[in-house]
Amino acid sequence: MNPAKLRRGPLAGRRRFTAARAGALLAVSALAISACGSSATASTHGGVISFQLWESHNGPPVGTEMSALVSKFNATHKNIKVSIVVTKASTKLEAAIAAGDPPVLAEISHYDGQYISAGALVSWNSFLRGSSVVNATTMLPAAWSNGEVNGQHYRLLADLKVSEVFYNKTMFAKAGIAAAPTTWAQLKTDIGLIKKKLPGVIPLGWKDSSAHILPAFMSNGGSMLAGGSETTGHAVQFETAAGRATFSYFRSLYAAGGLQFHHGTTLREDLAAGKIAMIDGTSAGYRKVLDAVAGKFPVGAFVEPAGSTGRAYNLAQGLGFVLPKGHTRAQDQAAWTFVQWWFGAAQQANWAETTGFDPETHAGIAAIPAAYLTSHPGLQASLAAATSPYTFGRPIPDNYNEVQASLDTEFYNAVTGRQSVSAALATLDRQGDSYLRGASEI
Repeated sequence: MNPAKLRRGPLAGRRRFTAARAGALLAVSALAISACGSSATASTHGGVISFQLWESHNGPPVGTEMSALVSKFNATHKNIKVSIVVTKASTKLEAAIAAGDPPVLAEISHYDGQYISAGALVSWNSFLRGSSVVNATTMLPAAWSNGEVNGQHYRLLADLKVSEVFYNKTMFAKAGIAAAPTTWAQLKTDIGLIKKKLPGVIPLGWKDSSAHILPAFMSNGGSMLAGGSETTGHAVQFETAAGRATFSYFRSLYAAGGLQFHHGTTLREDLAAGKIAMIDGTSAGYRKVLDAVAGKFPVGAFVEPAGSTGRAYNLAQGLGFVLPKGHTRAQDQAAWTFVQWWFGAAQQANWAETTGFDPETHAGIAAIPAAYLTSHPGLQASLAAATSPYTFGRPIPDNYNEVQASLDTEFYNAVTGRQSVSAALATLDRQGDSYLRGASEI
């Protein structure tokens, strides 16, 4: 991988929400509210409320299933019509708000703090009160806490995914590996067995991105933010025993030829071609792995292993529903009707079985047939992580996206030998603290 490509994070090229721009967005939102109902993204005719849902899923299996579920909703809710607009809502919503024509409903990534700071989103709290479908008891903790800021839920996680590892079960058998590893030490031993007994096969393929680095770091006793907090705080602390252990572990694998970095598509292709024995990914990639392998060999799965703490941590991520300001209460209520329906057990189970994303509700998990889970180890493994008390969402502070981009860069540099582990961690702490104080490079 070209290290020059690394390193700018998912909001590369975007301008920051300065105070002046935040004020401008608030002013535009106020104007939009006075013109509610005339927006191109929402309308009311003959008692039917029509609105757009902006989301980025395109093609099978995720985009196809998303369209199927929306069609099912429309068929059973005659007074509401939802239409999907496939777009990068996470990056394009800002411009739509500034233009005074945001969609009624959008799915955006974790980088929503700047929208919240600008006062551009409606809190879901008033809709959540009294809901028997979406509440702290019915939702998985990792899903419920995503997008919650100071007790207000601005973003409801819709596409829950966690990190996990997929492997060629035939290769494991040939290498004499009887069971998937449950600790990082066992994983290193298995990598040695594959190198010894399957010459020419790369034991492990890895994505050098924060979602696949932070679980290992936390499992070794690290925290996403200083002070032992996984979600709140205004400083980072990577230059620790946990940071040194994690970076050094992957550096030793890479130096010994047991690890290769690459993008997800290439990793799946190489696994399917028999070039790699194991690849890391997310639960959302499980269906893609099965499609790539096309039945050539059985695929196993395991969650990222436990570290020195004896616990396996993970990171809950994915797109979430937000309600941009600028529409009538009736339009917002229509969006909530769809969202609450989305979290129904039948829809949640169907979504998980078809796409690989985890359900966000306990009822959704219970609705998945036991036989299906037995035959789909990827979903079975990811559910173990999704329901774990050691799985956390992305931290709340603005600019944590830039911390993650810096983590990607410094991890890659340290593991591949471009920089020492100590220097990479020192740079990461210095840059991370600067970003959380308001500095920006993207």
